[in-house]
Amino acid sequence: MAGTIALQHDRWALWPPVAMILGAAAWMSTPIAPASWIAPLVLTTCGGLGMAIATAPLSGAGRLRMAAAGAFLLIAAFALGAVAGGVRSEAVAAPRITQELGPARLTGWVLDAEPGATRPRMKVLVSAIDGVNSPPRYVRLSVNAVLSPGRSIDCLVLLRPPEGPMAPRAFDFARRAWFQKIGATGIALGRCRPTAAPPPLSLQDRVMLFTTAVRRDLTESIVTASPGEGGAIAAALVTGDRSFMTDATNVAFRDSGLGHLLSVSGLHMALVAGGIFAALHFLLALLAPIALRYPIRKWAAAAALIGAAAYLVVSGASVPAQRAFVMTAVALGAVLIDRPAFSLRALALAAVIVVLISPESVVDPGFQMSFAATAALIAAFEQPLRAPGPVLAPGLILGGLDASWRLLSGMLVASLVAGLATDVFAIYHFQRVAVYGLASNLASTPLISFVIAPSAVIAAVLAPFGLADIPLAIMAGALDMVAAIGRVFAERPEAVRPMPVAPAMAFLLAVGAIIWTCLWRGPLRWLGALALLASGIVYVSAPKSVLWADGDLRAVVAQTQEGWIAAADVRRGSFAKGRMGGLAGLSAAQTDKLPPPDICNRDVCTWRTPRDRQVFRVYRQEGLVAACRTDAIILSDVPVDDAYKARCAPAAVIDPVDLAQKGGLSMTETAAGVQFRRARDDAGYRIWSGKLRRIDE
Repeated sequence: MAGTIALQHDRWALWPPVAMILGAAAWMSTPIAPASWIAPLVLTTCGGLGMAIATAPLSGAGRLRMAAAGAFLLIAAFALGAVAGGVRSEAVAAPRITQELGPARLTGWVLDAEPGATRPRMKVLVSAIDGVNSPPRYVRLSVNAVLSPGRSIDCLVLLRPPEGPMAPRAFDFARRAWFQKIGATGIALGRCRPTAAPPPLSLQDRVMLFTTAVRRDLTESIVTASPGEGGAIAAALVTGDRSFMTDATNVAFRDSGLGHLLSVSGLHMALVAGGIFAALHFLLALLAPIALRYPIRKWAAAAALIGAAAYLVVSGASVPAQRAFVMTAVALGAVLIDRPAFSLRALALAAVIVVLISPESVVDPGFQMSFAATAALIAAFEQPLRAPGPVLAPGLILGGLDASWRLLSGMLVASLVAGLATDVFAIYHFQRVAVYGLASNLASTPLISFVIAPSAVIAAVLAPFGLADIPLAIMAGALDMVAAIGRVFAERPEAVRPMPVAPAMAFLLAVGAIIWTCLWRGPLRWLGALALLASGIVYVSAPKSVLWADGDLRAVVAQTQEGWIAAADVRRGSFAKGRMGGLAGLSAAQTDKLPPPDICNRDVCTWRTPRDRQVFRVYRQEGLVAACRTDAIILSDVPVDDAYKARCAPAAVIDPVDLAQKGGLSMTETAAGVQFRRARDDAGYRIWSGKLRRIDE
């Protein structure tokens, strides 16, 4: 055991950042906000005790003393993450509407435009809203046609507060909106009109609008220089603007496991910074007088850092892009101070910075997947990276084959490790796994590394001279090939494996397994495999929900004795039906083909669960007569009074009053009875918690 402990001498510093992440995640996830004084008190008390014990001039019991100090400091780090969450949630507080509003006149400036599920969406910096004294800072609108970012607009709108999850485990937009200062969402009635309003008074807002307009101009110039799908993908890679991409291409990238290429994240920041670093370092190395006298590696790192900062601004400075910039800046900073650029300590420092600056990121799938993949890759390759370089086979041909084999095998291992590390989060957050993600990434990596990334760097260098068209065309052509690879894999019927919702315990065990395996040294690190096995056992053995319904009962997806059925509103329930089917572990194709209940009329539908309990979906008052059965489960569009409940003795009643309070639901049945989980259980009663009703955009 002493030898195992000795192996961890440079690993102990990695655990406080993990505790900080857990503290921030716990603070963000609790249904009720802890008292504001608890976390600061724990931080100061445990931090002080830990430092006092660690520095006390005591003799003997050294290991016990350091263990006690470490335990207190870990608790303090956990509390620091919680403090960061509390401070951040108050710091971003901004006005928002509390009830549905409109039609009302809204004026402001377009900040961003993106495709939506049914109509495009715009993010608007608000100037004024008729009848609202303190308008939200930002509003997200579904519109018939978008206007160019940076333009001032005038719209007639219907607005509503940002809404919480439509069902348990569904996406909580209200929380994200709070931290992005989006105080309302809604639809534009008719077209928004451009106006000639003067720019906002705030210098920050003017700079933001200017960079937004520059970003849009850059996007359009890329698309103009490289028309076609490749140019649209190139624009998405460079600026993060996907508005020129077709829905089919977006779906192909998502279902093939290549969707991470389209979100400005660590990959893009690494390509930009790495490309600048490699190009400048290579050019400076050719100049012997400079290369022999000056630290050209540090010069290249400084230039790469400046380039990454510029790319952050150009790409829109989204939260994932900011997170990626922090990670890149830490790596380049390590080069500047002669430390290893890629190490778990550098990653831990990046995590600390992200938690302190943007603690809400820790519950975001992007943060979790990017840090898990990076940690797994560093842990897998840290020993080979520290070892002396391999001796290649002698001779040009044999040496080339040997180098190629090492490169390809390294790519295979890297893709496999990153894929395994991120699949846990894909299952938990998205209930899906891209079956061919490994194959598609392996097939596209050579194009990205040897064609797309160099072309992007060359285009950036030549752009100020108006000579970027040729490298952009090469980049677009390679991206067309990547899109073709994505379509080949995405169009296979088994490309996406839907998965039922994972229990929280299974997720926590899997995350713990990843963290332990990456951070611990020695044979005991493989205890992570046991934790991963336990996670799988919990996932497989946990009871699966047999019914999912959104907060308006527009879509009810349920399991019967014969299979799955859907009771959905054909006019308004298509989006909700798809989401409920996804939570149930069904693919989009399976959800689309779900039949209605066998017994159904305009008043009521009914079916039996796998354990022979009867469920009634009531649409009209007359349907309550048929649903008056002892131990029935009633999902009703009309209110159900106490007299009816006393007379009919149903097992459960979900009606508009109940839905307004608790939101959508999932139902699990066992031999002992049924259990309901509600959207309010997930949304909680936090400062950002929104209403639980949702209107299709």
